[in-house]
Amino acid sequence: MRQVIFLLGFFGALLLIALAPSKSHCADPLLDVLERKGTLSPEEVKQIEQERQEAEKARVETLRDQILPKALKGLEIGTLSYFEYSGGREKDDKAFNRFRITRGYINVKKQLTPWLGFRVTPDVTQDDTGDFKLRLKYLYAEIKPPDLGFLTDMKSEIGMGHMPWLDFEEHINFYRVQGTMFIERAGIFNSADLGVSVMGYLGGQMDEDFRKRVSKYYAGRWGSWHIGVYNGGGYHAKEENENKIPEVRLTVRPLPDLLPGLQASYFGLFGKGNKKNVSRWPDYDVNLAMLSYQDTWITFTGQYARTRGNNKGTLVVPGTDRSLKGEGFSFFVEGIPPLLDRAFSVIGRYDRFDPDTENWVASGKDAYELALGGLAWRFYPHWMALVVYERIFYEKNNGGLGAVPSPGKDLEDDWRIQAAVQMSF
Repeated sequence: MRQVIFLLGFFGALLLIALAPSKSHCADPLLDVLERKGTLSPEEVKQIEQERQEAEKARVETLRDQILPKALKGLEIGTLSYFEYSGGREKDDKAFNRFRITRGYINVKKQLTPWLGFRVTPDVTQDDTGDFKLRLKYLYAEIKPPDLGFLTDMKSEIGMGHMPWLDFEEHINFYRVQGTMFIERAGIFNSADLGVSVMGYLGGQMDEDFRKRVSKYYAGRWGSWHIGVYNGGGYHAKEENENKIPEVRLTVRPLPDLLPGLQASYFGLFGKGNKKNVSRWPDYDVNLAMLSYQDTWITFTGQYARTRGNNKGTLVVPGTDRSLKGEGFSFFVEGIPPLLDRAFSVIGRYDRFDPDTENWVASGKDAYELALGGLAWRFYPHWMALVVYERIFYEKNNGGLGAVPSPGKDLEDDWRIQAAVQMSF
């Protein structure tokens, strides 16, 4: 109950700030006066203000080019950080009540030429002793080749870069601040790895109106694609074998004029897990399909995945090198009511994953289900506060998230109430 009261107070304070009287919406007091007197219409004021902002942006860019030292030109430094308070019960019926930093990116990007760039991103992580440390999340050269007919807006990442799936999904479901996405929560793979990849759009970009109103990310007119070859173990694992993992994502936007927010996606990878069991490296395959829709008032995703093993090589029948076959699905929805400049969203998600569909370890009853719902507030560009209630239901033979089934373990349900803030610039 204390956690509930705390979180209601936290979000109530944020809401009061949001509803507090604000200063004039117009940066120019003269325009504000002319609008109040009826000399200018709200649309005319908006157009003038937009033109003023564009002119100011161009002036600043010109000044920057003139006065910045060469080493600072094309340099961007920013952050993506998550801070949360949560309380509840997890693993083996242990209660918790804590503040946490769950992400601390420091993004450093440098555009050297129109076709060559570089990025390095260390990330804060907390080890088992409680000490905060930096580890490398991304470090890659970015090369932009010219368009090749229908394949446009291409770029290549060479180094520790994005794997094809999770970055794409996280730019539809923006709530990574709440927790990991479905396939990562199930313990199959994470978001980055050492390798080489190429990505791009199909048939150019969506129009400017769609990119401003709905999403500027992965905004290919007919879809987007991403192909790569990686070590396979993920960004915080040492490569243990000589196997390399090919990965591919293909996304099609079938009706860019009639239903521009509708997309159908496929992701696949094929290789071996990163841990030898008995005499060989276990099989590691993923086939995933997702249907998604984005608009100014709603976002929806529905996905289905079939897996064999995982990147760590740990989802195997104990004492053998036989990979477990898994299957699961996930649904996510975000509703954005037309209130307070669409600053608030209501979110919900449901996952189900069975790590052993062939029942090699236990005689069924080894799946888990996750359900969550909450309220989010975007109070500044790329900044967000949210309150969420989450519950994970374990069947009696489930061994925990990302773990091999454990007959008769009968885990208690996990639950938490969470207040989180995303900070980004």
